[in-house]
Amino acid sequence: MSRVLGVVFLYIAMMAGWIGVGLFMLPAPARFANLVDDSLMLFPEVKWGDWGKKAFVRFIGIGLFAFASRFVPILIRC
Repeated sequence: MSRVLGVVFLYIAMMAGWIGVGLFMLPAPARFANLVDDSLMLFPEVKWGDWGKKAFVRFIGIGLFAFASRFVPILIRC
């Protein structure tokens, strides 16, 4: 039984991580993109009027929610 709980905890932790990142991206896309830019230099700096970059980051955040939803059926089967 403890092995099953370990697997369930692992999937819950993965799902919570992806949902947490997605939640951070939706209301504060400029802050998230600038955080990625400052630490990894993977995304260009987002300024106040860059609505296209903000929309792109929000779209990725919605995609992370969809990715996290793939873990729900696995948790239900356990």
